[in-house]
Amino acid sequence: MNRLALALLCLPLVTACSAEVALDSDPISTEIPVNSVIEPTYAEVAIDLPADTQDLAVLVKEVTATLTVVNPSNIFTLNASACLSLTGTATPDQPNFYTPRNLPPYFADCQKLLSATYGPNSRTDTTIPSSETFLKAVRQPRIWFIVSNTISNATPGPGGLPVVIRLDNAILHVLVEKNFNGLEGALGITGL
Repeated sequence: MNRLALALLCLPLVTACSAEVALDSDPISTEIPVNSVIEPTYAEVAIDLPADTQDLAVLVKEVTATLTVVNPSNIFTLNASACLSLTGTATPDQPNFYTPRNLPPYFADCQKLLSATYGPNSRTDTTIPSSETFLKAVRQPRIWFIVSNTISNATPGPGGLPVVIRLDNAILHVLVEKNFNGLEGALGITGL
C-alpha cells in the first residue's frame, strides 16, 4: 500500500515538473575592421549553424550575450553597429555590402545587437538582452549578421592603428527548459 501512495504522490509532481538549465558558450573574440569613413557601410555575413541545434528537444526560454567592445586605436572614434537577421542573401563564402541608400528590405526587421560610439582606447562591457529574434536564431540552419564600423572622428596624435573594433570574450547565455511529461510511466505502479 505504501508503494501505491508513493507512486500517486510522485506522479503529479513529475508530470507537472520541468527543469531549467543554463548553458554558456565558450568565449569567442573577433575583430570588425573599419569599413567606412563618416557615412556607414554595412557588411552582411552568413553563418551556418550546426544541424543538431535545429532539433533540440528542449524549450529555449532565453538567449542573452555578454561581451567587451574594445577600440584599441589611440586617435579614432568609431561608430560600430551589429544586428542579427533571420533573412539574408550573403553566403558563408560571399559577404554582401550595403550603404544606407541600398539597404535590403529585411534590414528594418533585424535585431540590433549593439550600436554605439566607442572613443579612442576604450573598453565597454556590453549585455545584449534576449529577444524573439535571438530565440528563433538558435534553431535556424543559417543566420546573418549585418555589421558596420565607421570612423566618425579623429584626434591628432600618433599610434592610430589598428583601426578595428574588437569583440572580446563574447559569451552566449542560453536558458533552456526540459519538460518531464511522459516520465509518469517510469514512476507508475508497475514502474516502481
